[in-house]
Amino acid sequence: MVTLTRRQFAAASAGLALVPSGLMARDALDLVISGGRVMDPESGFDRVANVGVRGGKVVAITAEPLSGGKRIDARGLVVAPGFIDLHAHGQSLQDSDLQARDGVTTSLELEAGVYPVADFLAVRAGQARINYGASSGQRSVRIFMATGLGTPTFASLTPEVMRREQDWAYARFDAAQIERMTAIVRKEIADGALGIGLMSEYLPGASRAESMALFGVAAATKGPIFCHVRRSVTAAGDGPVGPMEEVIAMAAATGGPLHICHIGSKSLGAIDQNLALIHGARAQGLDVTTEVYPYTAGSTLIGSALFDKGWQERQGGDYGDLEWPPTGERLTEATFDKYRREYPNAAVILHTIPQRTVDIAMADPIVMVASDAMPFIKGKGHPRGAGTFARVLGTYVRERQVLGLMEAVKKMTLMPAQRLEVIAPDMRNKGRVKVGADADLTLFDPETVIDRATFAEPTNASVGISHVLVGGVPVVERGAIVAGALPGKAVRASG
Repeated sequence: MVTLTRRQFAAASAGLALVPSGLMARDALDLVISGGRVMDPESGFDRVANVGVRGGKVVAITAEPLSGGKRIDARGLVVAPGFIDLHAHGQSLQDSDLQARDGVTTSLELEAGVYPVADFLAVRAGQARINYGASSGQRSVRIFMATGLGTPTFASLTPEVMRREQDWAYARFDAAQIERMTAIVRKEIADGALGIGLMSEYLPGASRAESMALFGVAAATKGPIFCHVRRSVTAAGDGPVGPMEEVIAMAAATGGPLHICHIGSKSLGAIDQNLALIHGARAQGLDVTTEVYPYTAGSTLIGSALFDKGWQERQGGDYGDLEWPPTGERLTEATFDKYRREYPNAAVILHTIPQRTVDIAMADPIVMVASDAMPFIKGKGHPRGAGTFARVLGTYVRERQVLGLMEAVKKMTLMPAQRLEVIAPDMRNKGRVKVGADADLTLFDPETVIDRATFAEPTNASVGISHVLVGGVPVVERGAIVAGALPGKAVRASG
C-alpha cells in the first residue's frame, strides 16, 4: 500500500466530500482513525486516509493529519462500513456480541419477522450492542391470531407454541382472516416494522391469496417482502425453480418489492436457473434482490413443517445429512423421530447445499451476504451466527478468490443498506464511508481476517477484525467486546 501525497490524494478523491483540516483544528473530534485503507463501496474510493468522527458521524476523510480525543492506529487495516446483516434470528445480546466480533454493526430479523414489533424494539432500547430492527412476520401474526401469543424472537417459539402448529401453520385463513392479517401488518409497518417476513415453506396452510394480499401491502407501503419461498416438490433438476417463479410473479402482479432469502439453500442444484430468473426480472424493472450465506449447510427447527413427510425428496438429503448440534451426531430415522417429537423447537443442521451453488451465488454481483444466524443454545448451533462475514473475507476473497475485496464489502454493506432505503431512509447514512455517514465502521486486517467458528465449536469468535464502531462508539477494541458499550439503535420504517 502506497501512501499518497496530499496533491495525489486530492486528485484521486475528486467527487468525494472532504472536510478541510482547518475546520478540524477548530472543532474537536471524538475519534481519529489514522492511516487505514478506507474503502467506500458507493463511490469506489479506496485509498489510505485519516478518518475523523464526531457526534456519531464521519466528518472528515483526508490525507491531512487529524487531531482528536481517542485515536486508532489503522495502519495495515481496512476501514470499511460496518457490516449489515438483513437476516439474523439470533437477537440476544450474546448472539449480537459474536456478530459484532464478526464486524456486524446492524443485525436485522427480516425473514421470520416478529409480532408485535413495538415490543421487540422497546426491550432493546438502551440495551443493544449493535443496531437492530425487524419486519412484521407472517408466521408471528398467524401465531397471534391463532393463539393470542406474541412471538418477538425465535426464543418465543417454545415447545408449546410448536405443538400448536396445526392451529397456525396448517390452518387455511378465510377472506376475513386475511383482511385482519393485512390490517395488523399495516399497523406493524406504521409502528416501525421494516417490511414483511413471508414464511411460505413453514406455513403450508397459507394460500396464494394470503401471499398476494401481503404483497399488496408491500406495494402500498414500499416495505419489502423478505421471503422464504414455498417448498418445492423435489430438489432434483429444476424443481427449486417453481417456488421462485411464484413469488416473482406476485411481485410483478402487485409491484411489491421482493427480497428472496438464502438463494443457496433454496436453489440447491438449480442455482443457475434461479439466478437467471432473478436477473431477468430485474432487467424488466422488477424490484427483486437476494442473498446467500457462505456455508454448505443450513439450519432450521426440527419440529417445523419443512420436515413434513417427503422432506428428503424436497431437500435433496436424508437422515445422515442432518446434524444434531447438542451432540454433533448425525441422525437416523429413529433419532430424528425422537428429537422431532421431544424437542420441536430445537434447531438441526442440514448438510445439503452444493459448494458450487455457494460459489456461484457468492460471485454473482446482485447477491448480497446475509448470515441467517440462528440463536445459540448453550453454545451450540450453526457457525454462521459467529463467522459469516469473516468467512467471506478470509475464505472466499483471500484464499479462494471467488470475488474481489471491494465487491465483498459492497455485498455486506452498501447493498443491504440500499435494500431498505425506501422504507427506512436513515439507511442512506449506513453502508458507506463518506462525510456525513453514520460512523458505523469495521476495521479488519485483509491478510489475517478469518472465521474460527466450526460446527463442533460454533461460538468461536472471528479473528482479524480489530475494531468495530457503532455510531462512533467502539463496541469491539483489539478484537474484544467493550462490555459497557451499548450504542445500538433501532432501525425503523419511516411511517
